[in-house]
Amino acid sequence: MNHLETVKYFQLSRKAKEAIKVGLAFSLAITIALELEWMDSYWAGFAVGQVALFPAGQSLHNGALRVVGAMIAVLVALSIFALAPQARWLFAGLTSGWMMFSVYMMLKHERFFYLWNVAGFATLAILGTHQTTSGSIFEYALARGLETTLGIIVYTVVTVLVWPDTNIATLKKGAINLISIQAKSFGLLGSQDGSDKAKKTIRQTIESETQLLIAFKQSFYAKGSETYEVQESAELWEELYTLSIELSQSFKSLNNSSWGLRDIDIVKIIPSLGEYRQEIASRFERAKDILQKGTRELQITPIALEVNEIFLKSLTPFDQLAFASSRKEFEKVANLSQKILECANNIMDDSVTKAPTPKKQVSIYERFIPDIERIKSILFIGSFTFVCFCIWFYFDPPGHMFWIQIPPTVALIVVAIPQMKTNNMIVPAILIYPIFMATDFIIMPQLSKMTELAPLLFISMFCVFYFFTGGHRVLGVVAVTTKMIINNDQVYDFSSSVNMFLVSLGAYISVYIFSYILSSPRPQRALLSLTRRYFRSAAFLMSAIQSNQNKGLWAEFKTAFYRYELRTLPLKIKAWSKAINHKHFPNNSVDEIDELLMNIYSLTSSLEEWFIASHLQQPKHILTETREELVKWHAGIERAFKDYNHNLDSSLSTQMKNALLHHATTLESLINKHQAQIKQLDISEEEKENFYRLVGSYLGLNRSLISYATAAEQISWNHWKEEFFA
Repeated sequence: MNHLETVKYFQLSRKAKEAIKVGLAFSLAITIALELEWMDSYWAGFAVGQVALFPAGQSLHNGALRVVGAMIAVLVALSIFALAPQARWLFAGLTSGWMMFSVYMMLKHERFFYLWNVAGFATLAILGTHQTTSGSIFEYALARGLETTLGIIVYTVVTVLVWPDTNIATLKKGAINLISIQAKSFGLLGSQDGSDKAKKTIRQTIESETQLLIAFKQSFYAKGSETYEVQESAELWEELYTLSIELSQSFKSLNNSSWGLRDIDIVKIIPSLGEYRQEIASRFERAKDILQKGTRELQITPIALEVNEIFLKSLTPFDQLAFASSRKEFEKVANLSQKILECANNIMDDSVTKAPTPKKQVSIYERFIPDIERIKSILFIGSFTFVCFCIWFYFDPPGHMFWIQIPPTVALIVVAIPQMKTNNMIVPAILIYPIFMATDFIIMPQLSKMTELAPLLFISMFCVFYFFTGGHRVLGVVAVTTKMIINNDQVYDFSSSVNMFLVSLGAYISVYIFSYILSSPRPQRALLSLTRRYFRSAAFLMSAIQSNQNKGLWAEFKTAFYRYELRTLPLKIKAWSKAINHKHFPNNSVDEIDELLMNIYSLTSSLEEWFIASHLQQPKHILTETREELVKWHAGIERAFKDYNHNLDSSLSTQMKNALLHHATTLESLINKHQAQIKQLDISEEEKENFYRLVGSYLGLNRSLISYATAAEQISWNHWKEEFFA
């Protein structure tokens, strides 16, 4: 009975299901190509293996994009043949240029990643032909295009129909977790517990919210939006993400202004604060419940913040400024929480559709901001493809024309995953490739029917995707698709197999050498370089704002570029940190690195809030002493960024904490000291809010910078600078 119960409730793991789907698609594609007697049937299987390495977003829509990519590859390959039939340097130049364009489009438009990935590797597959006449080249190109298209169609149909994965559950879970942490953030910000423990909890909650926002975006844009169920309400999911970003920014502003309200009984100013907090918490709970259980009729209680104006006027000028900023954010939180609740309800209501949100207007400078890693990737693939042609032209090593196919195809994978170290694939290749070569020479000749061949193909690809991960999986795909070359006229050529083996090893070595164009393939060195770039960008922005150098086209462009760097570098730093081998660098634990990364995310959010506040309209008549203190405060933060740019191992936490907090308390005392003069100034409510938001943004930078300094001092930066050969 126990055995029966075990069988009844047995479920395959996700990894097993994915391996079965790839193995099934691989065997079916080659079987169909063989039955149709197409030229080089194994290319249908090669296409399956290639697209399966990037498994996200399995849908008919994505499959159609891949097919379009194959058709583009046919047209481009034939065009190159037509333009450079006898001019080898033009041929190499056009091919390299096309690969650069494919990589640019692949990295720039994430939703069309597969289209341009297929367009790149399929073009290389078609160009690597021994055909000599126009007719045979045309026939060969069409055959490769058809086989690639067949593999893509079979793989797409299998993955859509067999254990389909819409990712809707993951997306809902991400949204629910995000709303939960936002509810917690609001509850903590509403309290006035000034203990160190409470402050640490608030900081950790805000940092967790930042990470959940990143995870939610990746879940939607990388995979969720490409599935039919999510695509139907794509605009609503995007709206939920946008509202969550705005709410996160409001929480950061409230957290910054809370320092100024630390000695004030906020309930005396807002008697209805308890009801306000209760209603906001209720909205978050209802939004989570709707995403879990489905849509319902909404009855949203309006919120009115009644302010005790008499008590407010009795406060010091600094306290009044602090409340002016906080009041605006309280109202904004109420508005955003209502929109999030309504948006969650609309997502779960199939009858609700939303017109596409107008694209956010960006400045001319932001449109042309270069991404340094993207530029490196383009130069890497272009120069590497050209060098592969030169190796073939001048040396004609083992593998011959496969040098313009396999190495650039591996390079495409490295462009997508730059953390993959191909030098670590050489030894595993020496172990893995002979297994499939032996299969080709020992087992394959014993088979005479498709009913015997198909299971072998299925088992081979299943084993690769079930037992291998990362770079080893890439090796397995290359081994199965190029060492077990299946055709109707099957020929077993040992020298040809050895040539393929050698060209594969040469590909990994050459790609690793060339990967230094992208960045150091050693992840710890890449992390150090990116972190220095981060603080160099922060220091520039602080300097540009203070000296008013952000005037003129070039200065505006540089400002936009460094803001882009600050927004994008944390994710790049995180990606490289995950690739560090902690066995070789044990001095820095995973927890210490994660703590550092969370503080970088927090620092980025604080810098963005500071930048926005710095550009708000400020009172024209600010006391000279106040302005001078802000300048000193600004200079202290800028100096800290410059110190980290030059030396990541700087020990600044204690010194920085004392100096920066001194500026904050000095500014407060100056404003309160000149109470009479401030009352005489003609300052609007908006200017009050803007001024304190600026002060609050500096307070937020203070906290984030001190927190980062504390985490950075736990890291052994010099340990990552040590030479290690593996």
